[in-house]
Amino acid sequence: MVEQGPSKYKGTGGHAPRAGMGRLRRANAQDEARVSGWENRHEDDAFVESHGHRSRRSHGGEALLAKFNRLADEYRADLASGEAGDICGFAGKTALVRDADGTEIFCEVRQVLKKRIAGVKNPLCIGDYVRFTRAADSRGTGVIDAVSPRRNQLARTDSHNKALMHVFAANIDRLVVVSSLSEPDLKHGLIDRYLLIAAYNGIAATVVLTKTDLRTGDATRDLYATIGIPTFAVCALNGNGIGELRAHLSGLTCVFAGQSGVGKSSLVNALFPDIAARVGDVANAGHGRHTTTSARSYVVAGGGHLIDTPGIRECGITGMTALDVALLYPDLAAHHPQCRFDDCSHLHEPDCAVQAAVIDGKIAGSRYESYRSIVREDLAGEG
Repeated sequence: MVEQGPSKYKGTGGHAPRAGMGRLRRANAQDEARVSGWENRHEDDAFVESHGHRSRRSHGGEALLAKFNRLADEYRADLASGEAGDICGFAGKTALVRDADGTEIFCEVRQVLKKRIAGVKNPLCIGDYVRFTRAADSRGTGVIDAVSPRRNQLARTDSHNKALMHVFAANIDRLVVVSSLSEPDLKHGLIDRYLLIAAYNGIAATVVLTKTDLRTGDATRDLYATIGIPTFAVCALNGNGIGELRAHLSGLTCVFAGQSGVGKSSLVNALFPDIAARVGDVANAGHGRHTTTSARSYVVAGGGHLIDTPGIRECGITGMTALDVALLYPDLAAHHPQCRFDDCSHLHEPDCAVQAAVIDGKIAGSRYESYRSIVREDLAGEG
């Protein structure tokens, strides 16, 4: 009898009961996905750099984006044919494409694109710029033939399969972080987390402080303005600051983020009254078998788009170290060169310039505490 070597499958001994094999297969698939992700993590550095990303170590999110763009480049010739459009919604796996005139067409995705984009739940997402061909029978349907490379994207781990990423928005000009000054109380840690998600994904950010009728936000506005984040204090009820914010966002594709109760809906109503009634609702326009899901992109008056999507808080920051996070905090990054150690995590090392700056009041205590919280809670399992 030939002696068997150790099995590569966890806990099976090579002969596990069938009842447990489903869980074991999933566990091993997830492990293999993680290992392959780490092995391939740096293979796209040159491609990332050629597409204008930040000159620092590439993280997992950038590698995923680079792989998508490399595939899009393979089909660049197809971008010369068909009609131009952008994806503004989905009905199941069918994309809703908006053409140059604003007409929305339900389109299937070309099969080769589905097969070639691995590691993600959905090959295309809201905000993608595509080329499509209308069906000859003029039933308001078509096929997406090609997709343009993305400038950036937002993604989170798929809720049903942890080995897959769910990319839910792309080509975003600005992430608008909304926080109330009162009812509920302002949470610096949550604002900073959203700012980190924006920086991690190469998206510019703006902070909007709502409910100025209840409390002034001068100190908080000054805090974020000091580190280069455009910050607005507004009141949707009386209109204070709404005009300035609308001008700031004019012509941009924006995603709004913020906890429940901070006034995002009221803010959108005040900024974009022409689309306010549709934002936040699950659309069911009666298109036969097609029913659109809640994530949607809307054209706003004066130019630009609003992408209405939930789940931004769940966007991951996997594949990062404490130093990577610190370098995306501009106030911490400014003091990092003075630290004794090049790879200083700013948590426990001696002669840390960041900790000294916090003591001296040069870095806000709230900012440093949010950094510590993210490193300890989000990166606890990172290598």
